[in-house]
Amino acid sequence: MAPRRAFPALALAAVTALLSLGAASPAGAATCPGADLVPAAGNLAQVAEATHCLLNEQRAAHGLAPTRANVRLAQAGAAYSRRMVTERFFGHVAPDGEELSTRLLRVRYIAASDDDFAIGENLAWGQAELATPRALVAAWMNSPGHRANVLGPRYAEVGLGFALGTPQDPTQGATVTAEYGTRPPVVAPLSRGCSTGRAAGARARGAKAARRTCAAKPARRARA
Repeated sequence: MAPRRAFPALALAAVTALLSLGAASPAGAATCPGADLVPAAGNLAQVAEATHCLLNEQRAAHGLAPTRANVRLAQAGAAYSRRMVTERFFGHVAPDGEELSTRLLRVRYIAASDDDFAIGENLAWGQAELATPRALVAAWMNSPGHRANVLGPRYAEVGLGFALGTPQDPTQGATVTAEYGTRPPVVAPLSRGCSTGRAAGARARGAKAARRTCAAKPARRARA
């Protein structure tokens, strides 16, 4: 019996949620150090930085402002990547029903009282050369749902959480969760006699990703 040959694999998933008061290949990858690094125990921080650099180059190529790295989003992403590897599942909703909004509430990126925010999530896992920042960003840009998050004009911040291993095989490859967000601005207290209104109508919209994606429902939030 001939020996079985293992081929690099890649899987993707994307979800988006918006609450509002109203409504290719990586560009310039050579300028992002570490774009071709295969994730390993000693380089995950550099891999995350290279991925962020490539994502922002895509935004710049489309006339969009860059996203800022956010520690809380990265913490949420890394924890979720580790959970998917450990519990051997892949999707925006965990086996116990936990959704994106719950994860970002836990790290206090958003608050239950927030009326205006935008959050989104891209997931991916890859093996060997398909786990490099260059390969992951190229895959996201070639998938409509993921591309919409990468180029989301409302997103101001992103956190990239890598974990070694994949939901398919925890002994090789890497899994990444990209958490996107925009929070309501901090408004100075108004002088006496002034008041401010709450959001008139919040709504949620979802994005489905092409290729091997999860049919994740967009997070929904009830009005306060």
